[in-house]
Amino acid sequence: HHIIAESKRQCVVAWAVQLRLGGYSKIGWPGIVVVEGPEECCREYVRCLQRLRWKHMVVRGEETEDVPPGKSVDDLRKLHHGFEELGPEGMSELADRCREAGLRDLFLTSMKI
Repeated sequence: HHIIAESKRQCVVAWAVQLRLGGYSKIGWPGIVVVEGPEECCREYVRCLQRLRWKHMVVRGEETEDVPPGKSVDDLRKLHHGFEELGPEGMSELADRCREAGLRDLFLTSMKI
């Protein structure tokens, strides 16, 4: 749907940082959030976002990877460490960053393309 309200935008970023998730939120119409991190943290993040009472919110795509012995989730990250909010005109930038990270198909799924 969209991410406009300042209070929701602050929560989107703060919760991602608190849960040590990497990724992006693209504000405006449409709004989109892409995160990565430990599976349970990602699930908790979705639960937190759902409590904000959006008119429409759906998880349209997800990928999971097993962490091999001797590795950590941070070793497997595809997106940058940290969480960044992109502006209303940031859809192309988000698409480029997802493509560069090898997440093109996941991005297209999230956009229903």
